[in-house]
Amino acid sequence: MDQNIYKKAILENDYVVKTDLEGNITFANENFCKISGFLQNELIGLNYNKLIKLDQLNKQVNRKMLKTIFLGRNWQGIIANRTKNDDFFYLDTSIHPIKNDQDQITEILSFGNNVTDHIKLLKYDKLTNLKNRESLRLEIKKDKHYISVIANLDNFSEVNEFYGGYTGDMVIKEAARRLSLIFSKDCVFRLQSDEFAILIPLPYRYDKEFYIDDVRNRLKSLFDESFVIEEIDHYISATFGLHIGNDNLLRNANIAYKNSKKFNENFSVYSDDMYYKFADFSNNKKVAFEIKEAIAENQITPYYQPIINNKTGEVDKYEALARIVKEEDVMMPGTFLNISKKIKYYNDITRAMILKCFDNFKDMNDKQVSINLTIEDISNIRTFNFIIEQLSKNKNNEFITFELVETEGIDDFELFDKFVNTIRKFGANISIDDFGTGYSNFSYLTKMEPDFLKIDGSLITNIENEKDFDVVKSIVDFAKMYNIKTIAEFVENEDIYVLVKELGIDYSQGYHFGRPVPFEDITF
Repeated sequence: MDQNIYKKAILENDYVVKTDLEGNITFANENFCKISGFLQNELIGLNYNKLIKLDQLNKQVNRKMLKTIFLGRNWQGIIANRTKNDDFFYLDTSIHPIKNDQDQITEILSFGNNVTDHIKLLKYDKLTNLKNRESLRLEIKKDKHYISVIANLDNFSEVNEFYGGYTGDMVIKEAARRLSLIFSKDCVFRLQSDEFAILIPLPYRYDKEFYIDDVRNRLKSLFDESFVIEEIDHYISATFGLHIGNDNLLRNANIAYKNSKKFNENFSVYSDDMYYKFADFSNNKKVAFEIKEAIAENQITPYYQPIINNKTGEVDKYEALARIVKEEDVMMPGTFLNISKKIKYYNDITRAMILKCFDNFKDMNDKQVSINLTIEDISNIRTFNFIIEQLSKNKNNEFITFELVETEGIDDFELFDKFVNTIRKFGANISIDDFGTGYSNFSYLTKMEPDFLKIDGSLITNIENEKDFDVVKSIVDFAKMYNIKTIAEFVENEDIYVLVKELGIDYSQGYHFGRPVPFEDITF
């Protein structure tokens, strides 16, 4: 990388930080130490994610930043960070991925200026003129007793989808107006999208039940009348969570909101039993320890489920499914994958799976192996480079398939395209998982043209239902037009298998043919 970039970073900016590909800080200049409140030896080795302010808006900025860097481009924007004493500071940031001679990203250079004072002036939401999240944070810092409420409009995404952004904005503005009428405008905050917070200061002595009933009754009337926008009536409802006290105001109100959603209620008041219900910390802590131990002790193990060629009835390929194997105990993915994401070990599990799958099938010349990847995997620079490294060393890439799961979470496809094109250069295959429900984009398939399309298991399970049968048929017909092979998962019995073959689906997978087993138990 041009040394002038380093000189410019050091001479013209308030701060300079370097990290490795995992986000661990390898260098921080003196100004960054002053801004953050950390000593330099406290910062070196610290993962930068621990300094990131954890709110939804900042997560979105962070995702966009990581995607841009992953594509090998520079990124510029404002990032909110935590200081050592848990306050916040804002940096107008330029981030440059540093590449080696093989054009692989090896580390990240970040530099910019402290704009905290300027940002703190921007305390109001532009659309609604309500105070925003930063204002709310400053209110809470005053250590008073409050009633805190999280209010979230129900099915707001459908309004945006069917009527467009303008109508969506008008719904938000009208919701803000009504909230400001039944409470003081100074008490209402817009947090993000369709989410609002209400913060009502309480006197030194107060009757808890009286205030809860008062707020509940006011909220009941909020959506009695429809929202009329461009002469169309929109019947809007909302879900609320309430907490009363002086600690963990937003966290507890949000837990109460989750309780409302779970039990399909409009309104819940926080209680400690909800806290333990929605955060099983003792179990999570135990599983987190087992995940870390499993990675250290090489206990991440692929179990392989057979996939049958419907024309020949023979096993043509296997799907690799992650397990943690400890002596005789086998941990299923449902018990550890989500927790692994929370503790930042998910990508380590993916890399362990890739390494073992490549090793198990390195001498196979007639059996494919399918390895699951998520958008989180393909946007991780280290994992992406690791995949390229394994493909570069492997002799039979035509027998490797990367199965992309959770594709409905992809909001733009540039990163997706880069991954697919790179994999194809090495001769490996691409499969799309769970097609037919959620975000199933036919038009995008025509551009990407995957090698395999796995039809969602819920459709196959109910294939004897006429509507599900017709949906599956339309998917199969479409795939045949573009020479995409189809796979039916959840084929659990002979009756389903007969219908699958009748529809012309190319492959079948399910307990009817075999359960997932470790590599040494496969009979070739």
